[in-house]
Amino acid sequence: MGRLLLAVSLVLVSSTLAHAQAGNRPTFTVGDTWTYTKRTPELGEEARVVKADETSRVIVRPNSKCPTCSWVYDKDLTLIQVLGEDGKPADASKFGFLGIGMKFFDFPLEVKKTWRIEAYGLFRGDNVPFIIECTVSAFENVKTKAGTFKAFKIDRSWKIRVSAGPPPNWSDTVWFSPEPKTIVKFESGNRNAQPWELASYSVKP
Repeated sequence: MGRLLLAVSLVLVSSTLAHAQAGNRPTFTVGDTWTYTKRTPELGEEARVVKADETSRVIVRPNSKCPTCSWVYDKDLTLIQVLGEDGKPADASKFGFLGIGMKFFDFPLEVKKTWRIEAYGLFRGDNVPFIIECTVSAFENVKTKAGTFKAFKIDRSWKIRVSAGPPPNWSDTVWFSPEPKTIVKFESGNRNAQPWELASYSVKP
């Protein structure tokens, strides 16, 4: 009986540790690739890592407004810059809302963890304040075209401060999975935002 209890205890401890590590900041390798179902023109349908180091990674993501641009993220997957084909910073006003500098992930991810984003972003051509409340509400199975994944469900509440009229606000949800190292599904209460999900991927462990 003692050995059985010890074995069960070890399994539970191992399971707990695996769960705790699941939400850690992911690492990337050049060549990691993801494809998605139909997404808004600003997001494109494919992403591929073309450069990666300890502090940042550069991702090529086809975009109808800038098909040759590169998107630079820091180690926490915060978008910090968009570069044109010449390697120089691109004019963000041509892309609409980009979320540059907005920390959409607060690693390590854990159920019930919350954080608040306060930053300026483009909305209808103007640079205005955004307030986004983020909550990790679950760690659950989510089914996509690329398969079924264990993923952190992140609920987000958006508010925008505008100079005239009622402030726009809406909610959306993303599911981030440690296995493919990406958001695997997106749903939004904003009727202008199309839902999308992961269609395929190829990443190194």
